[in-house]
Amino acid sequence: MLPPEFALSDLQERWASKRPRQGLGAKRLREILKKQEGRCALSGVEFVFHVNEGTPQKGGRGCHPLYPAVDHMDPGNSDGSFQIVCYALNDLKGHLPPDCFAVLLACEPWKMLMGRWKKQAEKDPTDRAAFAKLLRPNANAREQSSKPVRSSVTN
Repeated sequence: MLPPEFALSDLQERWASKRPRQGLGAKRLREILKKQEGRCALSGVEFVFHVNEGTPQKGGRGCHPLYPAVDHMDPGNSDGSFQIVCYALNDLKGHLPPDCFAVLLACEPWKMLMGRWKKQAEKDPTDRAAFAKLLRPNANAREQSSKPVRSSVTN
């Protein structure tokens, strides 16, 4: 017996249908989300799809670290390989050449970071400061936003 096909939530449907992202239309975004079962391709955590968490505020906080971002698996390559990853992890990945990131994915410290990322997402997905601390453990508190998040952070 085959497992049931993953069904997108209303918030996931709205995110995919909002506007083209990276040139991908709603149909392709839905396909990727279904394939990934609504989870980040890098960390496996569930995304935060609430629109208020994905809209940066000028002079305020940016996108939620768990908000979905469309990622070119190989930037500059027009083969159409995309995945959806957490906004903060996509930002981190975007600062590395693809060959360096490929090596990073296979190393133990990356696997440990993804384990801590997933544990934090399960513990409290609303704690933006905790996610920032995982990526920049030595940054001072002022560099990491600790503003409270509304309880509307749901899938």
